[in-house]
Amino acid sequence: MRFFMLIGFNLLTALSSFCAAISANNSDNVEHEQEVAEAVAPPSINIEVKYDVVGKESENHDSFLEFYAEDTATLAYNVTNWEDTNITIFGVNGTIVTYPHGYPVADITGASIGPYEMEVNGTSKFGQDVTLNLPEGQYFLIPFLLASRFDEIVRIAAPPTLFEIVSPPISFFNPQFLSVQVIFLAIIGGVSYYYMKSKTNQRPSKKSATVKKVDESWLPETYKK
Repeated sequence: MRFFMLIGFNLLTALSSFCAAISANNSDNVEHEQEVAEAVAPPSINIEVKYDVVGKESENHDSFLEFYAEDTATLAYNVTNWEDTNITIFGVNGTIVTYPHGYPVADITGASIGPYEMEVNGTSKFGQDVTLNLPEGQYFLIPFLLASRFDEIVRIAAPPTLFEIVSPPISFFNPQFLSVQVIFLAIIGGVSYYYMKSKTNQRPSKKSATVKKVDESWLPETYKK
């Protein structure tokens, strides 16, 4: 009996040691994952980024701004530095994703700006042109600013903007519209022609008058032909 109790005690001790080792290993893995996440995550920076789309101002941020394909959207930025040190804004880029699924469809071409040296609590204003070479549909525009703080490069996301690419209105002189007009006028002309022709064929024909010979026997000789 004591022999079996001794074996059971040894098994419990071994299981306890094994569980403690697994727990320590899991703890090490969690700490390692946190270190990796912190290393990969972009550095945070206390910068306030606002911008307006020139000519498309809207009080409702949930509404879609309308553009035609290959239009140019001009972004007017207003950036405020809430850091406790000076920073420098030196570039802009961004991405465009579909709404509502969020699939990337285009990159905003990076461009150099400034550089703008921003003091603590300072504000800078500048612009960016974005060509919307996209098919019809609904999208998110997500701009990014590139800034430097000491020797550190940071990428600052600006608020996304909803916009929609719509079909342009058909011009009266558009070739497709003109072809429709020509076909329509041809149909009207053809129907009018056949209608007038049928009316002409239905008119009664005038009978030619027959010349009756007049009895001239009773007329004097001077009046006879």
